[in-house]
Amino acid sequence: MPSETMLTGKVAAVGLAMSPVTSLEIEGARATTLVGPLEPELRRLGSATVWVSGSPVSGPPNATFSVTRYGIVSIDGAKPLVGVVMMRDGATWLATESDTVKLGRVPAELAAKSGAKVWVIVRRTGDELTTQSYGVIRDP
Repeated sequence: MPSETMLTGKVAAVGLAMSPVTSLEIEGARATTLVGPLEPELRRLGSATVWVSGSPVSGPPNATFSVTRYGIVSIDGAKPLVGVVMMRDGATWLATESDTVKLGRVPAELAAKSGAKVWVIVRRTGDELTTQSYGVIRDP
């Protein structure tokens, strides 16, 4: 198995509607164009700081990187929870890679996204996680 390269930077969704480009702005380096099956998810994370893993590939005009996996470092300086929205017993839950957590005070728009992959910024109030902001990474 070939070794993977890891890059960290800020996602930029640029280009025209007919030819969108998703790139990673890496401090002190040129922007790198992101490609691969995860590119649409990364495009929805515009301005988030992420790490991507994969391998460099040839592609004009900039350096191009084929992403095999990624993680969100921060959104507006906060570390989000990332997972799939689920409804259970009339409550909204988020199934992350490592746990399933109940979300409190969920906007109706988020509760309606059952099955969607989302990021959520929460505030802990006692035992409850209050939703502060969220974004859809992949529709259900």
